[in-house]
Amino acid sequence: MVAFFWHAIVEDSNDVWRAGPEISWATLLWTPLIGVAFGLAVVVAFRWLEPRQPWISELGGEFRSIFGRPRLRELFLLAAASSLGEELLFRGAMLDAWGLWLSSLVFAALHLPPKRTLWPWTLSSFILGVALGLLTLLTHNLGAAVAAHFVINLLNLHYITRGEEASASRVEVRVGLLRV
Repeated sequence: MVAFFWHAIVEDSNDVWRAGPEISWATLLWTPLIGVAFGLAVVVAFRWLEPRQPWISELGGEFRSIFGRPRLRELFLLAAASSLGEELLFRGAMLDAWGLWLSSLVFAALHLPPKRTLWPWTLSSFILGVALGLLTLLTHNLGAAVAAHFVINLLNLHYITRGEEASASRVEVRVGLLRV
């Protein structure tokens, strides 16, 4: 709701999705596919980094202690709500009002960790915020950013909340030539 009101007041428009009349329905359908591909690439990159960066596993432990073991439906709803809400606010409303860098900095501030050792998460959130902002600017709508954020949240939450089960019975996912 904040994003809708913010955009309506600051930009004098309710088009928080950024789907102006120049955007075709076909564009609104294919841009989320770019987001899915980007989201999968981010997840693959973090799985590759995990054994090399101890903070990633530590962050997973923190989230595991917060979320426990939610059902898949709950994971889906959490990923959908957080990705849609954050993208509407940060890329839908703040990006126009404050620009790429400041909106990404505020996005990173939302991801402040409970421990000092987890500060790389905030830095990675800033970088991801810039990337999602660029996706939004390049595609001229929120479809790619929302889809990417959803994929990242869903796959990471599933991986984190399944803990030892995910490690012990590693399900192999192929993305092109990469394995996750």
